[in-house]
Amino acid sequence: MSDIKQLSRAIRFALLAGATLAVAPAFSQTAGPAEASAEEPQRLDVIQVTGTRIVSPGIVASSPITEVTAEELQIKQVVAIEDFLRELPALVPAIGPGTNNGSGGGATIDLRGLGANRTLVLVNGRRLVPFDLAGVVDTNAIPVSLIERVEIISGGASAVYGADAVSGVVNFILKRDFEGAEIAAQWGQSAEKDGDRQRIDVTIGGNFAEGRGNAVISVGHTETQEVLQGSRSFGLSSLSSVNGLPQGSGTGVPVTALGGLGGLCPDGAFRTTCNNAFNFNPLNLFQTPLNRLQATGLASFVINDDHEAYAEIMYVRSDVFTQLAPSGTFFNNYRVPVGNPFLPALARQQLCAIAGVAAADCVVGNPTEATVALGRRFTELGPRLNSFENKLFQGTVGMKGYVFENWRYDAYYSFGEADQVQSRVNWGSNSRVQQALRALSTTACTNTANGCVPLNLFGPEGSITPAMLRFINLDTLLQQTVTQDVLGGSLVGDLGDAVMSPWATFPINVAVGAEHRTVSAGTKSDASSQIQAEVLGTGAPTPDRRGGFELTEGYFELIAPIINDAAWAYSLSFEGGFRRSTFETAGNSTSYNTHKFGGEWTPIEGLRFRALQQRATRAPNVGELFNPQTTGLSNLAVDPCAGATPTAPRDLCLATGVPAAVFGSLSQPSAGQVNVLTGGNPNLRPEIADTRTIGIVWTPSFIENLAVTLDHYDIEVTGAVSSPSVNDILTGCYTNRNAADCALIGRNPLNGTFSGAESRGISLVSSNLGVIQTDGIDLGVSYLWDLGDFGRLDFGLNATRVNDWFFQATPTSINRDCNGYYSVSCGVLHDFKANFRTTWVYSDFSVSANVRHLGGITEEPGGQVFLPAFASIGSMNYLDLGASWQASEQIRLNLSIANVTDRQPPVVGNTIAGTGVNSGNTFPQYYDTIGRFYTFGATVKF
Repeated sequence: MSDIKQLSRAIRFALLAGATLAVAPAFSQTAGPAEASAEEPQRLDVIQVTGTRIVSPGIVASSPITEVTAEELQIKQVVAIEDFLRELPALVPAIGPGTNNGSGGGATIDLRGLGANRTLVLVNGRRLVPFDLAGVVDTNAIPVSLIERVEIISGGASAVYGADAVSGVVNFILKRDFEGAEIAAQWGQSAEKDGDRQRIDVTIGGNFAEGRGNAVISVGHTETQEVLQGSRSFGLSSLSSVNGLPQGSGTGVPVTALGGLGGLCPDGAFRTTCNNAFNFNPLNLFQTPLNRLQATGLASFVINDDHEAYAEIMYVRSDVFTQLAPSGTFFNNYRVPVGNPFLPALARQQLCAIAGVAAADCVVGNPTEATVALGRRFTELGPRLNSFENKLFQGTVGMKGYVFENWRYDAYYSFGEADQVQSRVNWGSNSRVQQALRALSTTACTNTANGCVPLNLFGPEGSITPAMLRFINLDTLLQQTVTQDVLGGSLVGDLGDAVMSPWATFPINVAVGAEHRTVSAGTKSDASSQIQAEVLGTGAPTPDRRGGFELTEGYFELIAPIINDAAWAYSLSFEGGFRRSTFETAGNSTSYNTHKFGGEWTPIEGLRFRALQQRATRAPNVGELFNPQTTGLSNLAVDPCAGATPTAPRDLCLATGVPAAVFGSLSQPSAGQVNVLTGGNPNLRPEIADTRTIGIVWTPSFIENLAVTLDHYDIEVTGAVSSPSVNDILTGCYTNRNAADCALIGRNPLNGTFSGAESRGISLVSSNLGVIQTDGIDLGVSYLWDLGDFGRLDFGLNATRVNDWFFQATPTSINRDCNGYYSVSCGVLHDFKANFRTTWVYSDFSVSANVRHLGGITEEPGGQVFLPAFASIGSMNYLDLGASWQASEQIRLNLSIANVTDRQPPVVGNTIAGTGVNSGNTFPQYYDTIGRFYTFGATVKF
């Protein structure tokens, strides 16, 4: 959507919100004389029980909760909320600033490692519009300066918050009733004097209409600078995970040819002994640049003692930039005239032999063509640049209050739109390379259309001139739009004394509600992007696509106290919930149920047991349903049909596309990457997840200010929307001789590899055949030690121990135990993570130390054998320090140092996991690649 259209929509929504608040005083004037009072108007604040829609001062929910406060965020001094959340033990890092190759331009949250699409993200208990077709929320849109707290409800919360909350909910609660003005600014830099991060926020708020209304406006700007992989010693050279040696990409300078030819040697002949590998690491990024402008407006108006109107408007523009090594031909097959004037004499003779041209005719000007797969890097063109321009608008208007005594309502309408424009610069045109290679002189192509300039692909670096580059270069544009309309309402209250338990002090509390959600999403791309293999380095076309769905849900929830204040039953209550959902796409409608039941038992004051059984049913998102099936890239260190002594049977290799002539000399995957076919499936059904949690909360009276929580969780997803891994398919075919898996292998028929436009790749299309199971234990400890005149010490420990994490994509796939392992198939899954924070508070000063612990992990057993030094990673501890000084009522100063000891990340090479996870010889989203980092901040209030 254009800036003008989006601005117009924002203005219209602002007018609607203003009208809602403007009408409110008129309603308030209808109140009777008895309602008039000279007292300050009171907000309709109530006690909200976290983890449930129930609102009651005497009710305790059974869901395991982790809460992050604004004070913790201030100590950490994050520029984006994802920077903090990905360090929490229950979360697995997803796409973020450390994701370069594979970034979608956002930052996402993944609870329990089940995928960001199975984690429900809310703002003030309401949905935020997704930023992509996968239905995932970009947390870059969350205004950090307005966050009051973050509630993380792990272990499923579908019956309460939405049927798609499979692994849990992350709910961002924003500040309200803000008065005054505040300017907060921070700036940070690494010890290497790079990777600058800065943020400035201005927040202004105040009351109006004699205190009945409050409005808050916050505007902020965030900027982070790039960190190149070449700027760190461990990322300077691309290493093979198999042998630890520098490997690079076969697409280098000079050119390399497949089919037994090899690299172009200094004497002008192709030989397999000439290795022209290209080191692509230095120009890739460890930290992707971000430039974000955010504006948020919140307003509320108390109409009378029973009703309050509210409105929220959010606008965010974020620009994320990624960078890859220069483009090239990447072993696409080209028809090259043997008389091309740029061919060295010896190389010309080799092509003549391929084309069957006699030696006497093997001269410049001969138009006979030889077909050969060429890999030449366009270093003269510079790096490939990707920019993601994200714009998000969301507006909400609503009313809340009381309709009867003890019955509270909340009704709202929300509209959101997320637009993304992806610009790709310096990628190159495959068709123009082919056109420019068909030249019989140095000055003219055989086809002169479009001002063709003959291309010298066979010379050293610098042989491709600026004129040649201008002809073959190609920049592309991709657009994406997601819109979401949500109409929701809830009614919460108690059933009164008539139906309460005779042994209970509190009545049964219930919540009922309904929500209708409409999501529409689509992408558009330019003409070049829609042609197979036209954009060099992409392989697949990106055709326009569009889809959407409507989801109508109704839910019921209750918490029923059974016993209060009895011997061995200080409290005992039952908790239950039910949600009915109807999911509709064009020509298809599915209804399904979600439920929960459980309870809590407090035998004595200070000791509480809790347990819940929950069922979640997640409908497939727009991308899973409607994404076209296209060819992309994945990592594979070793092709079982490649090398001098292939490990796969010869008959299967030939049956799956390896030419007999190259069996025994087939090249291993260039740069450890292979083509894969991925895409959506319109026949997908909702997946089902069963979650069980049981835990204990201990707050002993004999140890004041101590709280301990211990919870066990068990999640099983059946009918999971999933796709097999590359190794699943290869093992199924070459080891298990499964014909169905062999049919999913699409090699290049000319050379047997998984590269080039002629290879569709290994098919990894989504299905409902997957099963995921995980269970573990969460521990939380907090303790406040009063030191009297010397202040106080606050201790906080959060730890997660994962017992199991199994994944099986299809019934014939390997049932992988990924817990504590890393690989292409598993990604990275730590079996133990913990954070321990100690804060000393004295008068206006505070000093905090936080230790982040990552347990040791090893390579997934039974797969490719890697270099022993890369086969395991020991446990890792990071120390972060923070200090704060409240210099006056108006001024607060902060200093923080992350990774104080400057711990370096583990080195495992570049081919041990997928490209989005394994980059720069390590795992940038999991381990600190930036090093020691200093941040200074100041907050001034007026």
